Amino acid sequence: MVGLRETGLVERALRPPRRRLRQVSTAVALLAALVALIVPVSTASSATAAEREWTCLPGTTTADLDRLFVSEPGGVVGADYQRTTPLPDGRVLWTFQDAEVRRPNGSTTLVHNIAMVQNANCFSVLIGGTANDPRPWLFAESTTPFVRWYWPLGAEIGTDGLLYVFAAEMNERSPGYLVRTEPSETMMAVVDTQTLTVLRTTTAPNSSTDLYGWSIESDSTWTYLFAQCHRQFGFDPYISVSAHDQSCANRVTVGRVPRGQLSAAPTYWTGRGWSADPAAAVPIIETADRMVNATEFVRSNNTWMAITKVGDWWGDRILVERAERAVGPYSVVAEIRDPGNAGTVLRTADAAGASAVIFAGDAVDPYNGKCVRASAGSLFHVDVVRT
Repeated sequence: MVGLRETGLVERALRPPRRRLRQVSTAVALLAALVALIVPVSTASSATAAEREWTCLPGTTTADLDRLFVSEPGGVVGADYQRTTPLPDGRVLWTFQDAEVRRPNGSTTLVHNIAMVQNANCFSVLIGGTANDPRPWLFAESTTPFVRWYWPLGAEIGTDGLLYVFAAEMNERSPGYLVRTEPSETMMAVVDTQTLTVLRTTTAPNSSTDLYGWSIESDSTWTYLFAQCHRQFGFDPYISVSAHDQSCANRVTVGRVPRGQLSAAPTYWTGRGWSADPAAAVPIIETADRMVNATEFVRSNNTWMAITKVGDWWGDRILVERAERAVGPYSVVAEIRDPGNAGTVLRTADAAGASAVIFAGDAVDPYNGKCVRASAGSLFHVDVVRT
């Protein structure tokens, strides 16, 4: 499990919807289970390593982590869109987007981002505010909960030895939450890799809503900034819910900068070469018959791997693709199905007021035990039709 870049490729690609965070897929439960203790820190800086409290696990097997998550350790009910970044000293920084956190009085609140540092089999959470009033780890001062907030994207170590965490500034365009949600800008937080103190925040070199920095990976010469539009809520209809923006959700493009120069302006892959014009960028992952490509990239043993949750939180397929170059071409080497995501579809459809959900063709069995658990009771509130 060290770093999870070699051993956790598929887990990094699994993500549940944010509308309900208690029940998630097994792989996401595995990741979120590591959040064993909340350590409040100020919004300006993090506790030092000596001051920070740690939770050490007897093991890091799926069973160990899953049991911890189910028991709500440290009050963390759930967290999603996990990403990991190895730190220079061998530790690993995890970042999460929305996290549901239980306060000391038993009530829960949603925090728009948290982080966790892993040291071997010991873990400690980074969060802003206090136990009674948890706040985001990043961009807390600029956050207006449920109106404007920041979701961490990829991260990488710069040539200056600092960690650059990219983030999407998100805005809710409706009176609710995750009803009409749009990214408005790409930001960066610069973090000290020893203390994990946030030193400064700034706009990314490409600050557009293309979200270059969605996933970040480097080879010996270049750092690659992969882009995906992350427009999930309030766009095109799917199963009676206004969901992903299908004009961009399956497009994954890439820019690059000299290795570790995260403040440099990227150039973009055009299919034939690299250009300074982002409008010339072309998709590098197959788009046909894929509603959404929620893809993370990993370079391991000089091979590029793309791990895609096809359909994002609507889907139950994870594709593992391989290429010799960051720009592809990528070919599928493995496919995995996850029935828990059918439960999240049922739960989301129920919350949206749908009267029925249709499972077509060779879709997962909605009465699979994992699906039943992940539906959190919604299986019994909506009609299920199988064709």
